[in-house]
Amino acid sequence: MLPCPLYTFTHLQCPFCGVQRGLLALAQGDISAWWHYNPVVWCLTPYFLILVAGEVWRPLQSRTLVQFCYSNKAVFTVMGILLLWGIVRNLWL
Repeated sequence: MLPCPLYTFTHLQCPFCGVQRGLLALAQGDISAWWHYNPVVWCLTPYFLILVAGEVWRPLQSRTLVQFCYSNKAVFTVMGILLLWGIVRNLWL
């Protein structure tokens, strides 16, 4: 697996640390391990899937939900959640 550059140099976990291991666990059918590695990213997965769907299938871009996901409010909220998660996971975990 690819090492996280932030963890390699600082020994701090980035907000996405654990995603590769989680996907591998999910591929092996271990749902609890999948959730354990990085629960916040998995909670944000629907948001990322909507963004990808809007890019892949252009007619979806006119939908209200897709437009909201592209809005500054949604993008900055998700960035704030990821930043907060990055801080919390290094303080508590």
